[in-house]
Amino acid sequence: MKRRLTATPGPSPSKQPRQDPVSCESCRKKKLKCDRNIPCGSCTTRKLHCTFGSHGTLPTSHSVKQGSQTAERPPLNNKAVSRPQQQAPHAEAQSSNRDDPLVTADWLETIVMGHRVPSAIPAPLRDELSQHSRVAVSQQNPSSGTLHFLFGSGRRASSESPASIQLPLFLPSRAEAMALFHFYFDHLDYQYHIIIPSRTKRDIEVIYDRSPGDELNLQHVALLFAIIATALFYQLLSTDPARLAEASGCEAAFLAGAALIQSDYIACPSIEGLQATMIIGHHLSIATLNPAVSSLFLHGSLISQAKSLGLHLVDSPVSKRNPNGGDRTTIELKRRLWWDLASYDWLLGFLSGPQEWTYTISPQQMNVKRPWNIEDEDIEKSEMELPLSQPTCMSYTLHRLRLAEVCREIVDSTASDHLQGVEIPYDRILSLDRKLHDAYAGIPSFFRFDQSSQRKFASLYRERPSIAWQRAFIQQGYHSRLCRLHRQYFVRGARDPRYSYSHVVSLQSARKVLEVKRIMDEEEPLFVPNSSLFWAVMHHVFMAAVILLIDVCFNWDDILAEKRKEEVLAACRMLSRAQQSSSVAREGVNAMMGILRKHWKQERRPHDLQSDPTATGRHDQSFEQVPQTRISLSKDAQTEVPGIDFSASDFGQIPLEDLWSEILDSSGDVGLGTPDWMDLLNELTNATAPPE
Repeated sequence: MKRRLTATPGPSPSKQPRQDPVSCESCRKKKLKCDRNIPCGSCTTRKLHCTFGSHGTLPTSHSVKQGSQTAERPPLNNKAVSRPQQQAPHAEAQSSNRDDPLVTADWLETIVMGHRVPSAIPAPLRDELSQHSRVAVSQQNPSSGTLHFLFGSGRRASSESPASIQLPLFLPSRAEAMALFHFYFDHLDYQYHIIIPSRTKRDIEVIYDRSPGDELNLQHVALLFAIIATALFYQLLSTDPARLAEASGCEAAFLAGAALIQSDYIACPSIEGLQATMIIGHHLSIATLNPAVSSLFLHGSLISQAKSLGLHLVDSPVSKRNPNGGDRTTIELKRRLWWDLASYDWLLGFLSGPQEWTYTISPQQMNVKRPWNIEDEDIEKSEMELPLSQPTCMSYTLHRLRLAEVCREIVDSTASDHLQGVEIPYDRILSLDRKLHDAYAGIPSFFRFDQSSQRKFASLYRERPSIAWQRAFIQQGYHSRLCRLHRQYFVRGARDPRYSYSHVVSLQSARKVLEVKRIMDEEEPLFVPNSSLFWAVMHHVFMAAVILLIDVCFNWDDILAEKRKEEVLAACRMLSRAQQSSSVAREGVNAMMGILRKHWKQERRPHDLQSDPTATGRHDQSFEQVPQTRISLSKDAQTEVPGIDFSASDFGQIPLEDLWSEILDSSGDVGLGTPDWMDLLNELTNATAPPE
């Protein structure tokens, strides 16, 4: 609660006529937005004497105290940071009713589905929500020191104009910046290796080593804020409240976008600016960001930015004749950035969503050599790359690229049939299956899970845990695509010997996806941050569990039915553990459970099954009329489907295993036809499509 402080006692506030304060004299002169506190946040940050004309000034002792809090920011993970005094119990009771809409709005903004639709929370409500975020930040220990540069001034950066915000005021201390950089490099960079650490570290140090009169390189500042946004987001995902991660990531991402806007990045792009936009585009949900900057981080915008830099022509004759093309490290970095965008583009084409069955980057419209399989520090020294059988920092990127190329070939081969509603011939499915298996066979031993490989490379995994983590990602990537390729013939394969291969491959791949997740959770080196924090991992796990669930329901009278039910429940328990450790997994699983139960309740037709034994193989035409799931903005946030009454909050109150047990127990009454369960799988994939 804000309190107005005055230099001398005055009449009772109840007797004073209400007069809205104006901006302080310093903010008026500098044409800055004043928060109208006494002293205001701008003057506090700049250590200026804050005067409000007739309102007087703050006593000197208080000004010094406020200034001392921002003069020297506490270092990262400083456990000695003091906490503000807690609010009195009666004050909390008075404000509880007022906070209900804030809780609801925050839930809507931070749910994992938020990246699929733009946020529509009114600005006044957002401002009030940001105050709650700042309170949450100040109560975190030891993270309060880390976040002080974002929230410590008492104002929200994203409430200002990105074109005029004073970016140096929000820079963290050097120690904080380097600690967040090292967290990003150690625990996140291995997924998309699009920076050269020594080069990026040098750019960050230049920011802090500059003389007072030197001009900031704003695109280097943008890269720093992009790294900060991603590192903070994953550092804080497991904290309570979970909205702290979202608020911190969004604020830092806004500052990165503001730096790009102020540097006129679109007209004058740079490698560092593109790295900044790609880091945020890969790791954060775009639609939850401030609309003033979010368009910079869209996938289509990233490709346009890369083309503006000429990355699609790095190895063309024209580029080679350009004397300003850059040194060898710069050229290799350009290749890495371009192929990362191409891989992401082609992987998206074989994933449900608005981009399904299409891609933007055509191999015929580029001239870029593949990145070398080489360590960063050897780019300038070596004249040739290492064989793919030897692990480097680029091994995962190159094998992910191979998977992406196969996904592009699948899109080329099947897009026309899908878009015209024609069933893909089975022999073509088998041909594409061979391509996936051939690519999978090319995975080196250090990316495999067989016992001999694990023993052989145990020391490598201890020295470079990122190699072990990449091994899990590449394995999940291949097996989840095999499940997706064969899903059209999966159920038919259980009854028709002509398609039995699809049934077998789908089950094998689903089980391997679940086994990989178990290894992520139980075997060394353990993921840091936990693998459950990555929704791409949990999305694959949920889809694999649903494949096993569908198989049980279509073969409920099988002699091994009980064993298969236990297998499904074991996968369900894996999801439950992830829900307990990760807000991302909790929100994502709850959202997918809403879709699953909607379809399941609709498809349980006991009367139809009794009257027509062939109903299990027929498409239910009434399914087309089922409205989409709605979320009401009430405190209980109930999910409603016509004819069915269940609450979205049930997923957090009823153990997940009980919900799946209910589905398994009623599996004999399920009447899913092939088009229906295909709709179910497509909607599950489309609603929560993960980044790759």
